[in-house]
Amino acid sequence: MTTQSKLAEGNTDAGMAKIRIPLPAGAWHGVEAEWLWGKPMQDSIYALYNTPFYAFGVSYGDQVRVEKAGETLTMTGVVSRGGHSTYRVFAKNGQDDPPVQALMRELNELHCGIEGATKKLIAVDVLPEADIHKVYAALQRAASAGIIDFEEGHCGHPLGKAHE
Repeated sequence: MTTQSKLAEGNTDAGMAKIRIPLPAGAWHGVEAEWLWGKPMQDSIYALYNTPFYAFGVSYGDQVRVEKAGETLTMTGVVSRGGHSTYRVFAKNGQDDPPVQALMRELNELHCGIEGATKKLIAVDVLPEADIHKVYAALQRAASAGIIDFEEGHCGHPLGKAHE
């Protein structure tokens, strides 16, 4: 579990709330909506405090607008970006596979937060200080080796020239 999820977990007394993010019908995961922790910033605007496993277009730290219907807060759009990027990793032989564990250690050293959803699904939060090109290269090497598949949920990093 990442530091981020530990911050969010059980923090409703600190003003945290669950934000519903609707997901497209017919997606591979079959999930209707994803629920992320959010911290109120101003009226109807919340900062996301964990990494999405299924939603596209949002990352940890993004500020989103919400609509309230009863007790449910539903995201309606992104107000500002937090500088994080999100990748989803699908570990072909599970998270406990030694090559996957080595990749997770490498990603952690590259300033990524890691959180598992299922035996094979892992969310990768690429922190703002990370070199997104190095992170992508590590993911691509593992995919080329047949260890994982991965997809980009959202890129919040500037995509200038790769650092040497």
